[in-house]
Amino acid sequence: MAGIEPAPQPWRGRTLPLRHTRTSWNEPVSALRRSDSILRGVLTDSDVLRAFPAIKDIGDARLRKLSTDVWRFVSERNPAWTDIERIPLHPTMPIATHGNLVKHVIAMARLSEALVPIYRDLWKQDLDLDTFRTAVYVHDAAKVIEFSEKDGAIAGIPGYNHAIEAGRIVRELGGPEPLAHMVESHSLSGPLVVPRTRDAQLFLLMDPMCLNVFPEQGPGVLERHLKANGREDPHTLERYRSPS
Repeated sequence: MAGIEPAPQPWRGRTLPLRHTRTSWNEPVSALRRSDSILRGVLTDSDVLRAFPAIKDIGDARLRKLSTDVWRFVSERNPAWTDIERIPLHPTMPIATHGNLVKHVIAMARLSEALVPIYRDLWKQDLDLDTFRTAVYVHDAAKVIEFSEKDGAIAGIPGYNHAIEAGRIVRELGGPEPLAHMVESHSLSGPLVVPRTRDAQLFLLMDPMCLNVFPEQGPGVLERHLKANGREDPHTLERYRSPS
């Protein structure tokens, strides 16, 4: 139930530090040692919860807090994004065609809520919904650092891997290692990080299911994945000859 903390686990005894900014997340925004212009741009918990109100449904209080802490962490490194709704999926995926990052995240949260009971009922796989929800809310947050806007166009930092960076941020903020691995191996949009756990594998497969990116609109998710990994469509159908 929301608001009830489970028994402590090793990672949960640690605070969530933010280097060079606050001594504690509990300090007010006014305590940030930054210029007033930057302070006005940094995302607040209220901004994050306005975009993702279902974060409140995460029962584990520390995971619930981590879900907003990650967004504040990335925002303090690039305070230009003051409105999460304006963040696209990718610079090559305009919001008008493919929707924004917020819709992708909300879709993944809803899919998690359906997936967890299915695996429990059919295969006795005890997935933790709070873990999946938290992974959903933080997995693309590093795009705040990666993307910038200039003259109305969105550009990304060359070579920046938002998935790996998000996993690193989860670890830096004291999050659990299984969650960090889910996040770092979630993406098909760049070089693949092979998932090494059940939860990470499922999370990787969930991500492209929650993208409004289809061949009818241009390159689909899998075609983009192949190109990001230096491969092309193998044209299997055209090359196949039945042995019968």
